[in-house]
Formats: sequence, C-alpha cells, structure tokens
Amino acid sequence: MRKVVVIGGGYGGIKALEEFARNDQNIEVTLIDQHTYHYLQTESYDLVASKIPIQESFIYLPTLVASFGENFHFIHDEAVVIKEDQVVCKGGTYPFDYCIIATGSVTKFLQGFEKKGKHSLGVKSLRAALHIKQYFEEELFARLEPKRAQRSFRVIVIGGGLSGVEIAAEMRCYFNQYVKENALSCGNIEIQLLSKHILKGLSEKTRDKAVKRLRQLSVSLVPQYVNEITEQKAILSSGETIDFDFAIFAGGIEPSPFIQNLENEKDARGFLVVDEYLRVEKNIFAVGDVAVLKDKEGNLIPPTAQSAEQSGVIAAKNILQAISNQPLQRANIRLRGLAIALGGKYAIIVTPFGFQISGILGWIGKKAIEKWYKWPLKLKAKQGFEKLTACKGEK
Repeated sequence: MRKVVVIGGGYGGIKALEEFARNDQNIEVTLIDQHTYHYLQTESYDLVASKIPIQESFIYLPTLVASFGENFHFIHDEAVVIKEDQVVCKGGTYPFDYCIIATGSVTKFLQGFEKKGKHSLGVKSLRAALHIKQYFEEELFARLEPKRAQRSFRVIVIGGGLSGVEIAAEMRCYFNQYVKENALSCGNIEIQLLSKHILKGLSEKTRDKAVKRLRQLSVSLVPQYVNEITEQKAILSSGETIDFDFAIFAGGIEPSPFIQNLENEKDARGFLVVDEYLRVEKNIFAVGDVAVLKDKEGNLIPPTAQSAEQSGVIAAKNILQAISNQPLQRANIRLRGLAIALGGKYAIIVTPFGFQISGILGWIGKKAIEKWYKWPLKLKAKQGFEKLTACKGEK
C-alpha cells in the first residue's frame, strides 16, 4: 500500500484529501497539521464582526478525515522538515511514498510588529481573529460607561488588499449598526485603512466601487505605506505618524518556518518553485500559498482559496497518475472570479466574464459560495464523528 502524506489542512490540503477519497487506489493517506481545525479564513471578517459564532469558522479535522475512510488518518503534530522521504515532526517521523506540502503562509509583519503587544495583531489565524473580535467588543462594552462613552478610539488596518478592505468595511459597519440599534450617543470609533493602493490588480471599476462603499461607511482612507510600527504609533512613508489604539496588519505574507527549513528551490520571497506538474521533487508536490503558482502563460497567480483548492486537486490527481504509471497532468489554474465583502449585506462579485454583481445580490452570491464550500465539509465531519463514536462504543 502506497503511503501519501499531506502536510497542512487548509484549502489545498482538504481538496487533495477529497480527490484521494474519490478514487479506489490502494493508498494510505495521512494528514498532518499543527492545528486540529481547518480555519475558514474567507469568513474571518464575519467572525471579527460577530456575525457568525466560532463554530461556523472552522471544520474539525479529526472527524473530517475519519469520514473519508479507514485508510485516512489525522496526525496532530507540527512538521519541521522533510528528510529522505520522511516528514520529520516535533512529535514523530512519518515515511511516505508521495507527499503534498500545503502548509499555507503566515503574516509578514512590518518592523515593530515582531515586538507586537496586545495593541496589534495579524489576521491569518483563528486565534488572531478571535483576539481582534474580543478586543473590539470589549471597547464597545466599555462605552456603556459614561466616563468612556465620549472617548474616541482609533483602529488602523494596514494593507489595502482583499483581507484589509473586508475587515475595515465589516468593522466599520458593525460599529455603525451597534450605535444605531442601541440608540447610543458615544464618541466615534474611527477605522482607518492605510495603504497606497486599494485592491491593487483589480479593474478600475471594481476599485472605484469598493472605495465608494468604504467612504459611505465612513472608513478613513490614508494613501500611505506604513514603514514601521511602535507600540501604538504607525510611522508612514511620508514621515508622518498616526497614533492608534489597535492595529490590524493585513499587508503581506511569507512562508511558514517549515518552508524556510526546506532546501528545495525557492523564489526571491522564499516560496517553493514548482514545475508544470506542481512538483518540487519527483515525489513531493507543493500547493496553495507555499508554491509559486502560474497560469498557462506564465503569469503569477495570486494566493487565494481558489488557487489553493485547484492546485490541491491537481497535485492529488498527479500522485494517483504516478501510482498508476500514467502521464501527469499539467497545472492549468484559473481564477473563476472574485467575491469581496464590503460590510453588512453588501458585496462585489467580479465574474470571469467581465461583468460585476454588487450590493445585496453580490452579498447573497458570496454567502452562497461560502456555504457551497462549508456545508458539505460540515456534513462530512458529522459523519466522521458518528463513525468515531461508533468505534468507541464497540470497544
């Protein structure tokens, strides 16, 4: 029986598992992750704004993996390095015939963030999202006290990409609704989005529509880069400084420490270079954020859930092809549009056909996309839970 190890239970890793489960090859598949959950990062803005409970922001990996069959296993461990066809983890070593690296990326912090305290945080992890949610809600609660009610409070969001724009819009909308529904008279919570560019790489029409929506919500746009962060002060590229009460960093990514430990070829940013079949070695594949993904024309593909999912499927198919001594499939990853949440029941869907859907219809479409991905996994995890419970009962 061939052994396949998937490192990382994110979007790419989960899609690879699903692809393996659809075939009848005689393989044993092991998922290794330092967390016991698959974090639904595309819904992080909803979690921060308390629009969904915590249980709707993740899928529990042990039960999900159990649902795929007896040949699928989950290992809760942190991968350190790959040596001689073995994944070396902090808690053990796991041999493989084929391996998929799907560990994702981590937030690349500005100078000063490496000493970040309780007043600043990134957004790529579930723990960070919960921390931001808690901090924001505690501030809202404090405003029920007369002495704090009129105090201004400033949140800065650093980074004008998708994550930064969505979180700034949702937090601003959340505060607006909080004041309106509770008929409060209190000082302003200011949300500032600090970035030279908003949604860089998208069409002018999309950027203009997003900027208009942000301004309608009263998000303050500061067209500056941030060079450095002190405990509660942002130093801008112009030399100016902005004081803040809380900072959220959404401005960039870098490889995880595990990727940094590997000796395989990497690009200038430190991400793994893959061939046209997504291989870094003959029997090792890389998918999602960790890999330098390109389309058929050689253009870089941005790190999104879509590209991670597609690359995960391709890598799994190629492993199955290799096991069957069949030709491998060249990667042809294409983004099928984009959905941008902009506070409340408003979103923009950019379709691959050139037209857009915005407003409440865009929001309905985005919610449908999220549920289409999440609920099948939730049902699978429930099946896995029942299977594990039945096994314990038999014992």
